[in-house]
Amino acid sequence: MFTFDNISLDRILVPVDGSNQSKEALRRAAFIARQFDASITLLSVVEFGKVMSGVQQVSTGGYVPENLTAGAEEMLKKMAKLVPEDIHVETEALLGDPAEVVVEEAEEDLVVMGSRGLGKIKGIFMGSVSQQVVQECKCPVLVIHG
Repeated sequence: MFTFDNISLDRILVPVDGSNQSKEALRRAAFIARQFDASITLLSVVEFGKVMSGVQQVSTGGYVPENLTAGAEEMLKKMAKLVPEDIHVETEALLGDPAEVVVEEAEEDLVVMGSRGLGKIKGIFMGSVSQQVVQECKCPVLVIHG
């Protein structure tokens, strides 16, 4: 017999970029978190190549300045304020390829993310980040469209 008795959900990972889709993903993740008394981890991934030109990258000699994630950390603070106070929320800003970092960091019970974010190419098909996460992630992934 098929039952729902043993379903538990303790932690939800929500990759965000400040877009309306990531805000909607957060809204839905908060709803789920409240139902299961789960915590939320907000993750923002900064692509090194998008915040520094090739010349700047070469001139740093491999050194990655800490302030590269400052904008992401500020956005995460704003997003965290959208989460109801009764839900525990943590934030993390990392450097790297967004899809790869989300898959690596997805130790939670569930990933909830938007199908498209603030990338340069929008609307052609499901965003490449969400598509890669769905294909490679070991935990369930809920992709929010629209």
